[in-house]
Amino acid sequence: MITKKYGVDFDSDGGALVLNPNIVGEYVVRNGKYSKTHNNGWTITAEVHEDYYEWINEFEASHPKFGRVWGDFEREVYADSEEGFKDFYKKFPPYAWDYGDI
Repeated sequence: MITKKYGVDFDSDGGALVLNPNIVGEYVVRNGKYSKTHNNGWTITAEVHEDYYEWINEFEASHPKFGRVWGDFEREVYADSEEGFKDFYKKFPPYAWDYGDI
C-alpha cells in the first residue's frame, strides 16, 4: 500500500482539492453514497456534499487490474499500488475550488 499526502505529493494554489460529483452517478446505493462503474474499469463510490456547489471529499475506488484507491485529496489518498494511483489520478483528476465561494 502507498500513501500520498496533500502538500507533499499533490497540492493546490486554487483552493480545496475535490472530485467532481459526476464521477459517481445519480443514484444512491447505500448510506447516502453514490456509486458508478466507468467504461475504463474504475468503480467509484462516494458521498456527494452540497452547499450551493456539489463536491466529493472522501471516496473509494476499485479497478480489476489496479486494485483500490481511497481517501481525500485534501488530506491523504491511499492506493494498493503506485500504478493504480497514477491511473486513477490521470482519469479522475481532482480540481481546486475555494470553500469561501459558498
